[in-house]
Amino acid sequence: MLRKRFEMEVREELRKVYNLNERELPGLLAGYLESSGLPHDPQNLLIRWADSKIRRGPRWMNVDMTQINTPAPFRSVYIKGRFLGIPLEGLDMYSGGHGEMTIRALKFLKVAEERGDPMDVSALVTLLSEAPFLPSLFLAECTEWSQLDDERVEGRIRDHGITASGLFTFDEHGRFLKFYTEDRYCAEFNMEQHPWSVEVLSYRDTGDFIYPAECTATWHLPEGDLKYFHGRIGDARFNIRTL
Repeated sequence: MLRKRFEMEVREELRKVYNLNERELPGLLAGYLESSGLPHDPQNLLIRWADSKIRRGPRWMNVDMTQINTPAPFRSVYIKGRFLGIPLEGLDMYSGGHGEMTIRALKFLKVAEERGDPMDVSALVTLLSEAPFLPSLFLAECTEWSQLDDERVEGRIRDHGITASGLFTFDEHGRFLKFYTEDRYCAEFNMEQHPWSVEVLSYRDTGDFIYPAECTATWHLPEGDLKYFHGRIGDARFNIRTL
């Protein structure tokens, strides 16, 4: 059920063409694009995550994920895995001003379904965090960028009356290292707002460009950090026409 919905909504999104702004980017963003060799204006991004895992309570669940991002802004991730031997599937998305996280067991049993204002801003800021994965977001009408110092850029995204922002940190070689925000809400903690970060642990050379290879996501809770996602990017492609 969720897989069919994912494919249908992605097919609609891949038909669209996005106009991007010609703008002068902050030095750190321009340097990141130059050093990585990434295209500046792709219309979409496909990521297939491999050998990845998500924490559910005290346990880790191995997952396969297929993800599509566009500068609309749009983001949709289809998640498939097993938890305690039970098949689970999920849909994590942002589209048209609305965020959603739906998880089902055995395709029909609802495990979780998060919607509403906190989910909308959380899904939008997640999409913002992946701007270095889809560089056309640097040029999208919905984003603004300000360099704060030699290592950090502040990014801001606006869509359908929702605003979210965060800090991007780069190393001395121009590579994206970390995204940090205080705009995200945690579904596992009663939709409370807590600091959240994404870190890139390694890169790989695809032959066409240098791209993140391994990432983690962490909640920074009052009682300590909770790392809940560890993923490896098996494949990343731009300007696809079909899944």
